[in-house]
Amino acid sequence: MSNNIKNMPVFRGRFGTRSKRKKTNPKWDKWRYPRGIDISWRRGDNQMPKAGFGGDKKTKNLHPTKRTEVYINNFSQLEKYVKEHKDLNKVIFRFAANIGLKKILIIKEFVEKHKLKVINLNEKKLVPKIKNEKIEQNSSLKKEQKTEQKKDEVKK
Repeated sequence: MSNNIKNMPVFRGRFGTRSKRKKTNPKWDKWRYPRGIDISWRRGDNQMPKAGFGGDKKTKNLHPTKRTEVYINNFSQLEKYVKEHKDLNKVIFRFAANIGLKKILIIKEFVEKHKLKVINLNEKKLVPKIKNEKIEQNSSLKKEQKTEQKKDEVKK
């Protein structure tokens, strides 16, 4: 994206502004290169992207907070990255969605210890999971206690 977004044309793709229904549908609002003989390029179809529409190289792959974004899949990757890189103030971490709850808790402790910036380690989403796990653990403990009590009663 260019720094001046107002002057940036909308690259709507092969159907451009032909019908209201297609403009409002997000599927048709994306840029797709016009391929094939059936689709001709018309005047109302907006511009095609060209080389001059790119953004600044300095800010191209940065997060909006002006930090480089690092994608982490597991705890060992995070540890390795922290050991190898010294300037962690210019980095923001994004964790994979498929990390389990136990690992997330370990990662959370590590992040707090090293004072790292993280995007998607949302505690509000974790709280219901943790509560559910505690409830399940408590219910399983109660069941075990009941079975032990029954065994004791039978022995007496």
